[in-house]
Amino acid sequence: MNNTTAMSKRLKIRKIVFGIRFKFSAIMISAVILVSALIGFALINQYEQKIIATLNRLGSTTLKGIADQAQIYLHAKHILSDTQKYPLTDGQRDAFADELENSLKKMSEYFSSVILKEKLLDISFIIDISWSDIGSDWKDRDQSSYYYFNRVNGAFFTQGDGKKDPLLEPTMLSHYMQNIEIGTFMGFVDVSDVDTQFKDLFKNKPNYVVVGIPIFNNASDVELYKNYINFKNEFVSKDSVQNYVKRKKLFREALTDRIIFQGLSLPYNITVQTGKDKNLLLIFLFNKLNLSLLNQMQRADLRKEFFIKIDAISTNNIISLPKLKSLFMIFIRRYGLRKKYDSEIKFWQELYYFVKINKLQPYSDMSLDELALVSFRKDLAGILGLFFQREHYTTEMIENRNEIINLIISILIRVIFIAVLFPTFIIRTVSYLAEGAFAIGKGNLDKKLDITGTDELGRLADIFNVMTTNLKKAQELKIEKMRMEQELLTAQEIQSALLPEKLPVIKGMDFAAYYSSQTEAGGDYYDFIDLGNGYLGITVADVSGHGVGSGLVMAMTRTLLHAYCKNILNTKKIFEIINEYLKENTASNYFVTMFYGILHLDTLKLTYSSAGHCQPIIVRDGKVRQLPAGGIALGVMNSEMFQPLVDIKEIQLQRGDYFIQYTDGVTEAMDSGSSQFGLERFLKTLLANAEKTAKQMTNAVVKEIDSFTGTIPQHDDITMIIFRIR
Repeated sequence: MNNTTAMSKRLKIRKIVFGIRFKFSAIMISAVILVSALIGFALINQYEQKIIATLNRLGSTTLKGIADQAQIYLHAKHILSDTQKYPLTDGQRDAFADELENSLKKMSEYFSSVILKEKLLDISFIIDISWSDIGSDWKDRDQSSYYYFNRVNGAFFTQGDGKKDPLLEPTMLSHYMQNIEIGTFMGFVDVSDVDTQFKDLFKNKPNYVVVGIPIFNNASDVELYKNYINFKNEFVSKDSVQNYVKRKKLFREALTDRIIFQGLSLPYNITVQTGKDKNLLLIFLFNKLNLSLLNQMQRADLRKEFFIKIDAISTNNIISLPKLKSLFMIFIRRYGLRKKYDSEIKFWQELYYFVKINKLQPYSDMSLDELALVSFRKDLAGILGLFFQREHYTTEMIENRNEIINLIISILIRVIFIAVLFPTFIIRTVSYLAEGAFAIGKGNLDKKLDITGTDELGRLADIFNVMTTNLKKAQELKIEKMRMEQELLTAQEIQSALLPEKLPVIKGMDFAAYYSSQTEAGGDYYDFIDLGNGYLGITVADVSGHGVGSGLVMAMTRTLLHAYCKNILNTKKIFEIINEYLKENTASNYFVTMFYGILHLDTLKLTYSSAGHCQPIIVRDGKVRQLPAGGIALGVMNSEMFQPLVDIKEIQLQRGDYFIQYTDGVTEAMDSGSSQFGLERFLKTLLANAEKTAKQMTNAVVKEIDSFTGTIPQHDDITMIIFRIR
């Protein structure tokens, strides 16, 4: 029984469970469902966004038409409600009352006329914000009031005490109290946002849409926050970071000044570094008190105790304002002092400006965003806004959504019908291809598939036919490959035999070498040659290219060197002989870079020449030194041009020296990013392993190269020799 028959008996053909018809139909249906869903959602979203943009534009235009009167109304209301902060004469009070009444009347008339013209618009409202304490929660009942305008006659009214609105508080008020927003905001009010006690009021009703704009105490306030928003949205590059830091500092100062000016009790820190700084604080604080009842001794005691207490409450020369306030009140009570000022707010404002002028560096621990939000809340007088009629825009959105969904369902039904029938036309051809592939798999390489047409299936049949032809050639190619591999293996064995079998054993010295070829037959060469009479020849060479050709040139170079080196102790003359032979007897694309030196073992003087090879390296006394090299590669130029370019150099070696020579495969080893190992990394590795044996130093370099290259295949031959003079 032959192998083909045995293999055919072992073949198992699986049963078709989910065939191409099923898979093709499923893929088509799934793809169409996905695409249809995406298109449907996109159309629905696009239409809804268009409606939202229209509502936003309509609401913004309507509100901005009466925003100036809303600002006048809130400004007058705040002044009349805070007589302590704004003491008024009877005439001033009457004037502000008139402003309040007139602005309210204009808003009522405006909303009643505009809303009746636009059936989308519903009740309008104004939120009066009275946030005045950093420590208070903006959600507290006393922080805001809600007022409304009847959509028919514009009548001004409130619900209950006007301190709560289950729809506006979690949307409109929450947005402006938690975000620095100077433009229009549109909120979608969901019934889930409503407190439990108000649930029954909104049962079975669609969501609301509400639009609002912020009203500031002064129109000039807007510019500060507009600049701040632009600053936060700027892209910070490496070149602009210095300017960014500078502007950030200026914003901190401007916002801190703004908060203090607004009368908010901002907890900040004061830098007190010297006795002069402490004395400045003493002068300011106690100039605001009546000290006439204290005698000279009591005043001296007060001054002394003040300095002691200041040191006690300071941390790293920093005093927090709350601690300073507490200390100030302790002195007032202890010494029975009377205040010369009436307003606490004004007094502490004056302290801030005094500290700033005298460069005591007041600063707050709050972040820039926190400072900006505190200032924004205080400058926000209120919010002007309106609701939209739910039945008008929601009905249109639902109808449009249903139309799109019906269209998608209609398309899906047609596609499913096509997806079920279409695969039948290609099943027959695929079955024929499957039978032909099975026959080829059983070993019938003469099988030909005949399918007409220019589609992918016809092309696949041609591929099968080409494959059977190529399979016939595969065995011949395999045999040829095995022959070539055997030849390369033989070349490798020959080349290995040309390298020294063992390293020199010389008293007072230790030697190490490393060789790794990129292919089976490499082009690198190193050798240690006993020249007799106390001389040792040392060489490292690198033949251009890789493979068998480079290996043969290396063998020629090695043969020439061994033939002449014991009779000629002139390194330059050796190079001239090798160069002339290689120039005349090798192809022009082969050349050899080479180092050859002669070491006198008694005097440790090294005489050498270099033919375009890497510079030798000496490690001596914890330092790395590269020796001069130069020259031009062997086999490139004729003798007349070659001789002037190569000379003889010498170096006196010492006890403790390491001598290193290598090929460029060491420094040009690459990692996965095509970065080279490099000379600098090589020198650092050598220096880091000084005081070790030559073998240990060689192993350390190889380990470092392997770590650097990782799993990347070697792209050049690597050769390195190291000897140490102990």
